[in-house]
Amino acid sequence: MCGLVGVLDRRGAATRFRGPLQRAADAIAHRGPDDEGFWFDGAIGLGFRRLSILDLTVAGHQPMASHNGEWTLVFNGEIYNFIELQRELEQLGVQFRSHCDTEVLVEALTHWGTRAFERFNGMWAVLAWHAPTRTLYACRDPWGIKPLYLSDQGDWIGFASEIKGLRALGCQHQGVDGLAARRYLDAGLLDTDAHTMFAGYERLLPGHLHAWRDGQQILTQQLADGTQSIDLPAFRDDDRGEMEFREAFRDALLSAVRLRLRADVDVGTCLSGGLDSTTIACAAARFLAEERVMTCRHAFTALLPEFDESRYIRPVLAQTGAEWHITVAADAQLFEKALKFFQIHDEPIHSLTPLAGYLVMELAAQANVKVLLNGQGADELLAGYSSTVAPFLRSVIQQNGMREALHQANLEAGSALGGAALLSRSAGSAAARALMPKLEAWWRRHQALHPNQRSANLNLPHDGPLGPPRMELQPPSETLASALDDQMRRTPLPLYLRIEDANSSAFSLEARLPFLDPAVVALARAAPARLLRRDGMNKYLLRSILPGLVPEVVWQRRDKMGFPVPTGRWLQGPLRAIVLDTLSEQRLAARGWYNVPEVLAARDRLLGGIVAEPSPQLRSLFLLERWARDHLDAPTPAPL
Repeated sequence: MCGLVGVLDRRGAATRFRGPLQRAADAIAHRGPDDEGFWFDGAIGLGFRRLSILDLTVAGHQPMASHNGEWTLVFNGEIYNFIELQRELEQLGVQFRSHCDTEVLVEALTHWGTRAFERFNGMWAVLAWHAPTRTLYACRDPWGIKPLYLSDQGDWIGFASEIKGLRALGCQHQGVDGLAARRYLDAGLLDTDAHTMFAGYERLLPGHLHAWRDGQQILTQQLADGTQSIDLPAFRDDDRGEMEFREAFRDALLSAVRLRLRADVDVGTCLSGGLDSTTIACAAARFLAEERVMTCRHAFTALLPEFDESRYIRPVLAQTGAEWHITVAADAQLFEKALKFFQIHDEPIHSLTPLAGYLVMELAAQANVKVLLNGQGADELLAGYSSTVAPFLRSVIQQNGMREALHQANLEAGSALGGAALLSRSAGSAAARALMPKLEAWWRRHQALHPNQRSANLNLPHDGPLGPPRMELQPPSETLASALDDQMRRTPLPLYLRIEDANSSAFSLEARLPFLDPAVVALARAAPARLLRRDGMNKYLLRSILPGLVPEVVWQRRDKMGFPVPTGRWLQGPLRAIVLDTLSEQRLAARGWYNVPEVLAARDRLLGGIVAEPSPQLRSLFLLERWARDHLDAPTPAPL
């Protein structure tokens, strides 16, 4: 985890931004407290804040230039396969001065050009200046684990790892992005494309390479995501074929964890008691003697009274020998922590659930752990959400026939609806006509679990600053593969990755995500539907490899918690004052976005205990207004 800032000056004198670049680097110093550096060459100015993870010496200082001086870059992230790439480059005659992945990256660009990005297994946001052609390149990893924002200010372009860096640089915005705000309030959508909540600031899209020459953008290209080069086993639809596929997936996941343990600092794991974090913690315990692997004996949990998963966690601790660190989120401390939490997120969040992750990151920082492994991406990749049930059954019809689809539909219904059968397995040809309407009804029933649909109930004004409703609901996915691709690329994974990055970087931590390894993603994509869900169980492919790897009590559990929080109790209790301040009549009226009487009535029903939880739209409205107060209303300094 590091932070980068940059200026591309169309007047060719980037040194005039020396002061703003220093200010911007200071604004994101939490991302990299260990070192800073700046570099200028005509139109380009780069700034950097370093969090030292690999090669803790000054040899890893950035901005870093290639041996021949052609490339100079700043890089946020990690290239996990840097050891293998370094050996390959050494065979080409490169002599390395450091033991860090940054030097491997810059020398890879020298020898392989920008196609080098397609060879990396890792996460990255990079600004790279190619001196011979006077070209600036910007690139993010395939899934957008590491952020990068830009703002075109006319005669110059600003870049930064966080929006607060753009603001400190002096990038002026044009207020709220009405499209982004309206679709958040109407549909719960965030981070689905290049739009941020600020008009005038945009996020570079994941997996894309951009280039500017002579101040003009000359390239926007989507790169291969690394999965195409994976040698996949040919899947055979029989018991032996399934076994071989599961073994390949198990090997890929273990390898992904092993690579993400490479560090010259201590590594820990988040541990919720669920399948994903437990798998990572147990796998990590196997690799402590590997090359460039430090200790991984710390596990961090937010343990809330309403959601106590300690009975699943304790067997994992006994198996791995990890030291357990617990934060209990005491009500007395929650008010101040929540205020800081809202400040670190430059854009709105979808719920208060990320506050649990924030508390876990704070706990890890207190234990002096700099790297945390986490399970982000597993649900989106491996059909963890109930919203995938209907597309799963459609895919089973296509891949395995109607009879198997009826069988799986009944098992899904029995799992979710207390044993109720959708259809008789012997329903015959009539089943084909009856099944699809039932699947559609199932899909609609589960939309509360999917963040891209909701029923509007606060009737925001059509003629306000945000304009009329902009419902952008996606039609139901026809197949499981298309549903999972939407979850990975559009919603909700990009949002969750943005939140994970902000939570971890606030405490100078680096979060690593084994489930987004290219080989893991490639195998999950290649798996037929019945290997992803089966017999009423989600994430079946993952479950099938866990016997002998994780405690039985965990891999057999069917309930799903994640990191839930008692939203209603928090808002009615320790965070009540924040709600009253954020949703005050005066503030709402001054904003001009809302139907004030209806919002106040909904607020009072919640705070009065008439309802136990906020409606989805009241929750979003509260979080949007909190963001507007903390960020939109804050002044942006002049650039020079």
